[in-house]
Amino acid sequence: MTTAPKVYSNALSNERQYDKSIITDPVRNFKFLVKFEPTGGGTDWKGGFGTLGFVSLSGLSVNTESIAYREGGYNTNMHQIPGQSSFTPISLSKGVMIGNQNGNVLWMKRLFALMTPSATSGIGANFRCNLDIQVLSHPNPGGYKGFGSTTADAETAYDQHTSLRFKVYNAWITSLSYSGLDAGANSLMVEEIQLVHEGFEVAFAENLTKEKEAKF
Repeated sequence: MTTAPKVYSNALSNERQYDKSIITDPVRNFKFLVKFEPTGGGTDWKGGFGTLGFVSLSGLSVNTESIAYREGGYNTNMHQIPGQSSFTPISLSKGVMIGNQNGNVLWMKRLFALMTPSATSGIGANFRCNLDIQVLSHPNPGGYKGFGSTTADAETAYDQHTSLRFKVYNAWITSLSYSGLDAGANSLMVEEIQLVHEGFEVAFAENLTKEKEAKF
């Protein structure tokens, strides 16, 4: 019976060491929460605001235009100078539920303080908010067991490990729509909102521990 060469044993040892250095697979995109944070304190914001779950979220992108510039005497190529930057509107959708779930309707009404008697705020009322978008780790690390945990720091789903975090600044609602009604359909009512904003930043978790999760 022959044994593996020593060089082969070393290769296995290096492979195991390499496996330990792998923190996680690519981040999953289906487990996320969105927290709304009114920029003016928001004590008079009523209905539905806080941390919410959505079916889908899209639009986290930024684009900077280029200004083409050609200089006389140096005509070998066109210079490209950074111009204005713009941020894509964010779209969010979720199922319509009864109860105190009309936060988006009230948010939209805040924009019409001067134009409609049904407005819920006065002149100069704040209608902007920041968004804190948490992309949660899946599967959840052992220290974060969600609702089934008996540990003090993991009693709710919001305490699960955050792999990726987006902070969106000065967002406000520009569109509110509901899915159509169809007596012959077998589907759900869906509410979709679109938000414009003034920029976002991204934070990444360093590893799967609570101390090194994504945060600002």
